Amino acid sequence: MGEPSWRKAEPLLLLLATGAGVGTIFPLGNIAVGQGLAPLLYVGAASLGGTVVLALLTYLSGSALLPDRAALRYALISGQLTIAIPFTAIVLVMQHLGSALPAIFQTLIPIATLAIVYVMRLEKPSAMRMFGLALGVAGAAIILVTREHGDGEAGSSIFWYLAALIAPAVLAVGNVYRSVGWPADDPPALQLATWTLATAALSLICLLVFWSGGIGTIAEQIAAGWRLIALQSVALGVGYAFYFRLQRVGGPVYISQLSYVNTAVGVLFAVALFGETISLWSWLALALTALGVFIVNATAHRHRQAE
Repeated sequence: MGEPSWRKAEPLLLLLATGAGVGTIFPLGNIAVGQGLAPLLYVGAASLGGTVVLALLTYLSGSALLPDRAALRYALISGQLTIAIPFTAIVLVMQHLGSALPAIFQTLIPIATLAIVYVMRLEKPSAMRMFGLALGVAGAAIILVTREHGDGEAGSSIFWYLAALIAPAVLAVGNVYRSVGWPADDPPALQLATWTLATAALSLICLLVFWSGGIGTIAEQIAAGWRLIALQSVALGVGYAFYFRLQRVGGPVYISQLSYVNTAVGVLFAVALFGETISLWSWLALALTALGVFIVNATAHRHRQAE
């Protein structure tokens, strides 16, 4: 019996749903920073809130919430590679290079993921898949370059340019780890998502306490921006529920395209929330991104059939 038609579209639908949730952290995060919230505090508090949302979804689904040792180890490592380390690196680099360059570097994630997958021989090389990813890189780069965020420091040290590569490199490693390190007893994806977000939140909050010198300042900022944090928590919780399902059915290369979708979500939010207009370049970029995702989705489906 052939594969149901809805199963063929599942990775693409999950990719879009994940981007709609997780991708909001960039436009909503910009609003939060504009209101005086520290970026790491915003991500850490939203991750903690997202953990509560995921725990509730896990309970309502009837899945087991408490992990065994293997699942907890997976979540601990995944949380650092997926959220804690890359977001810390992005925040540090943005202080020296501005917001545009680190964002552009995120378009390297799919290519870096594909390189790791091929080096580890997890997939056979596919020229069409590489072409699709290249189209996505081109589309995301056009959007970012043409948005005129020239807020970096011209005299920045080469160290910070190299440091900007940490986030895409770690995220690429995380994409692969979440597939190859998936626990052998196959625990529920919601359980793994919940504890991954929880361990990331714990790491970020500990880092914040160390940097800020105490809980008082953190509590004051959370009290001031709790509405935005609550909205972000729901978006992150629901987004990561789809994220880990996508990891299971799409694999590391497919899920790496989330960086393209996040960029597109940022553009759409800029239009909806900030009244920005979409230029001809942006429409071209969105078209290239959509075509790239379509090509990778088609080649991924053929790859699964070959297996």
